[in-house]
Amino acid sequence: SGFGGVNQLGGVFINGRPLPHEVRHRIVELAQHGVRPCEISRRLRVSHGCVSKILTRYNETGSIRPGLIGGSKPKVATPTVVQKILQLKHNSPTMFAWEIRDRLVLEQVCDPSNVPSISSINRIIRRKVQAKPCEDDFYMPSLPLSDVCASVLAASSVSMGTDCPSESRFSIGGIVGLRKFNKQNEDKGQKISG
Repeated sequence: SGFGGVNQLGGVFINGRPLPHEVRHRIVELAQHGVRPCEISRRLRVSHGCVSKILTRYNETGSIRPGLIGGSKPKVATPTVVQKILQLKHNSPTMFAWEIRDRLVLEQVCDPSNVPSISSINRIIRRKVQAKPCEDDFYMPSLPLSDVCASVLAASSVSMGTDCPSESRFSIGGIVGLRKFNKQNEDKGQKISG
């Protein structure tokens, strides 16, 4: 029930319907013979985006079948798969998502038809890493707050090449009220010693 049309390359298509199986097969066949996607697009009069999508799906799943129209995809990132992805990344932090994907199939955690895509693997890693902050990120030295802030300001003044950040009109100390905090501490110190 889609509208038929002619694309910019002169190819005929039906909007919202998958490309015929024969054309999909020819796209993969040409790519395997070393023909570049842009050339395949011109020869078969199929948009470059469509060619890329079919080749990506073929490389990821080994299938040239179109995706389902409507409905939702079955979830392939089961807790077991997610756990294995995180374990592989933890054991080998420099491992790429495509290598993790290959290992999931090799170790028979998934089969080629249900292995997560590279983008899904990257998303899983990104979300889990952000959800579990490293303990080092929350290391707080046992110094008073004023000393911690002062050392941060001193470090920033060295990196910015300024002599004294607290004397600047615009400083982090002014924003967070550090000068006021330090001034109160100095007053308290003078009252105690004086």
